Amino acid sequence: MRALKILGIVLCLGGCIHAGELNFWPARGSWISGLSSYPIEYLGTSHERLLGSETMHESNFKANKLLTAYKGFTMVDTKSYDKNYYVQESIIAPGNAMLSSGVSPSFIEGGKKYDVFARTRIDGQTYYLISSDSPTTVFLVDENYTLQKHIGTIRDDKLVLLSETFTVTPEDFQFEPITKSRVLQSDMVDGFEIKFGGVKNDIMTFTLMQYDIGGSAGEFHNYNFENKPGIIEIAGVEIKIFSADDSRVEYMILADTAKK
Repeated sequence: MRALKILGIVLCLGGCIHAGELNFWPARGSWISGLSSYPIEYLGTSHERLLGSETMHESNFKANKLLTAYKGFTMVDTKSYDKNYYVQESIIAPGNAMLSSGVSPSFIEGGKKYDVFARTRIDGQTYYLISSDSPTTVFLVDENYTLQKHIGTIRDDKLVLLSETFTVTPEDFQFEPITKSRVLQSDMVDGFEIKFGGVKNDIMTFTLMQYDIGGSAGEFHNYNFENKPGIIEIAGVEIKIFSADDSRVEYMILADTAKK
C-alpha cells in the first residue's frame, strides 16, 4: 500500500510541472520525449514572409494618339504580371546576454546575427527558434524577439524543452530585427495581342492572340470589319479606324486595354 501511495504522488507531481511562462513536461528519457515535445515549422534561414501582391499591366501603346500598323504587325500588345513583395527578417543581439542555471551557462554574443530557422506553438503562443553555437541547443524568443527562460533541442523535427528554468541576464534582453525586402515579378499571367491582317474584298481583317499563363501558347481569334472609318472593338479595346488598305491601317486607341 505504501508503494502505491508513493507512485501516486510521483505521477501527480509529473503532471503539474510549470516553468515560468511555459508549461511543459520535463524530459525523463528518450522513451517519453513525445510527451515533452512540440511540432515545429521550418522557416529557413531567411525567415521570409509575403507582405502583399499586386497585378501589373504593361501595354505598348498610348491612348488617344494617331498610330500606324503595317500588315502582319501588332496594333495592341498588353500583358499582366503579378508582383509579390517579400520581407526577410533576421535578428541581431544588441549586446551580450547569458542564460544560466545549475548547468553550464549559455551565452549570446553582442553584435552577432542569429538565424530564425523555425517556429512553434506552446500554450497558444508563437515562439521562434534561434540557432546557438551548440548544434544540439536552440534558444526561444517570443514574437517581440524577447529571449525566453527556456532552452530546447530538436529531436525528430520536434522541439524538446530542457527541464531547467534559466535566468536571463539582462532579464529584459531583446534581439533587434534586421529587415530586408525584395520584389519578385512572376511570369506573364495574362495578356493578348491584336495584329492587322490587311484588307481583302473591302473587308479589314484582324487577329487576336490570347496568351495562356506564362505566355508560351494561346488561342487565335479572327475578326472582320467593313473597310470604312469608324470605331471597332476587339477584346474590350475600342479602336477608331481612320483609313486602311491591304498594306497598313491608321488608327487610334480610344479606351484603356481591358479584356472582357
